[in-house]
Amino acid sequence: MDYLHFGGSAGVTLAALGLLGAALAAMRLDSLAARRRQRTEEAAHRQWSRSLADASFDGLLVHRQGVILMMNRALVRMLGVREREWLGQSFATLARDDQVAGLRAELEAPQAAPQDFTLLRANKTEMIVELASQCVAFEGQPATATAIRDVTQLRGYEAHIARLTHYDALTGLPNRGLFNELLRRAVAETARGQTGLTLILMDLDNFKAQNQLLGRGGGDALLQMLTARLSAMLGPDDALARLSGDKFAVLLGAGGPPNRGLSLGGQLQAACGEPFIVEGRLAKLSLSVGLAMYPEHAADGDGLQRAAELALEQARLAGGGGLHLYRHEDSAPRAAWVAGPAEAPADDLRGALARGEIRLLYQPMFSLADLSLSGFEALPRWQHPARGLLGPEAFTPLAEAAGLADELYCQLIERACAEAMAVGAPRMALNLLPARGIGEALPACLAAILRKTGLRPEVLEIEMTEALLANQPDLIALLPGLRSLGVGVALDDFGTGASSLNAVCGLPLTRLKIDRRHIAKLGQDKNADTMVSATLSLAANLRLEVTALGVETESTLTLLRRAGCHAAQGKLLGEPASRAVARPVVLREAAAG
Repeated sequence: MDYLHFGGSAGVTLAALGLLGAALAAMRLDSLAARRRQRTEEAAHRQWSRSLADASFDGLLVHRQGVILMMNRALVRMLGVREREWLGQSFATLARDDQVAGLRAELEAPQAAPQDFTLLRANKTEMIVELASQCVAFEGQPATATAIRDVTQLRGYEAHIARLTHYDALTGLPNRGLFNELLRRAVAETARGQTGLTLILMDLDNFKAQNQLLGRGGGDALLQMLTARLSAMLGPDDALARLSGDKFAVLLGAGGPPNRGLSLGGQLQAACGEPFIVEGRLAKLSLSVGLAMYPEHAADGDGLQRAAELALEQARLAGGGGLHLYRHEDSAPRAAWVAGPAEAPADDLRGALARGEIRLLYQPMFSLADLSLSGFEALPRWQHPARGLLGPEAFTPLAEAAGLADELYCQLIERACAEAMAVGAPRMALNLLPARGIGEALPACLAAILRKTGLRPEVLEIEMTEALLANQPDLIALLPGLRSLGVGVALDDFGTGASSLNAVCGLPLTRLKIDRRHIAKLGQDKNADTMVSATLSLAANLRLEVTALGVETESTLTLLRRAGCHAAQGKLLGEPASRAVARPVVLREAAAG
């Protein structure tokens, strides 16, 4: 039983081994406890990390090279998927088909700036998300954490704001700001070798009147119908824009035939003139068109717009419904006032009034019953010392801008009345200037002039064009005051505006003057014949006199006499002169008719 003996050295050894075993056992227990504590701490940390991730409002994806390791609760909810079903799969497959490759590249090599992608939810609806990534450690191994934010609504708001900023809310067309940018880009591309551009500016001559007639809702519907009609006539490379309430622009794509702009401008006018049915009511519009081309007429986009504006101004001054291609001389009036020692335009016009440079020419009018003189039309002209004889389109805008419109027009009326008194004219007509400075003071001005000159009120006749009344419908309120004075009121250039036959019924008129374009086609065009016949019939029912404008041939004069027209004026009967005089009318064929 020596092995039970604890004495001597052997006993000491056994005791030491026992202590060592106990110590080793204790160490193993401590190691196991440490590992348990570590695992507990790691589990707690993972749980804390998971809870933190799930508390985020944004989606969070943990992945390695796009392979899903974890998705937080927000991302699962956003996508409508189950996390366990997607662990180990490629997240890029959740992208829209055309963005799978891009999303895979972003997940494998994240960019510094946030990126937008479109994901497909479990129900196949689309969601725009913004991604931002950074490197992390996941379960002791390198990984990538990608924050995913749903920006679908935000991008929708941004798109809506951008659309409001760049597009017209009513028609959906580009607005002025976006059109200017399109024009700038087109000019830059053309400068790099492409063929030239054509800019078409269009102004609705009578939209204000139609808007009042139809009401705001009807006017909006009319503009939408017009937009659809104009858009249907353009090619895929053409741009149509709405620049303001009744002003539109077309930029023709490069590469078309040189004369396409003029041809299309006429087609757009014709399309605009076709009747519209708005809420059961008939509406017609008239379009003035100005065209300019790059680089023929301008060196850059701004210059092209200025040239087109000048062309449009010339088209409007023609009485509405005109089409004008820019010519370099169209900018001559402005250049003349800028160059040399010239004064500012307003001062130049004031000086012209003081020096008597604003004058009247008188064109005779004749009764068609016996070809006797029936009166004169006074035509305002500016005898400019440097630029020669100018029509009212050259100085009326200056008078309006300088606040001289009332003063100028009253001077012209007084001269016309004085001339009528001097020669004993049966009638003296003067067209109302197309300036907004002429307003409520006009009847009082006329009354004072009639008293001063002694002219009988029925001799004086104030003419207004259809285009002028359409653009300035507030002038209609002046007409009863003029008629109460006994002054005649004529509607000039009749037949050029929209709904002409309907427009006159409610106006206190005394005369209709048929536009020269209809008279020139008389006997050659059935539409012109119908227009003249209908005008005469309407006038007879309303007890109005009718004057034909622009009579240049004896055959036209004969047709007018046979049709029962009351009066006529034109080159055949007498050119405008500085005094109210008329040559004898010797027209055998017309007299025989």
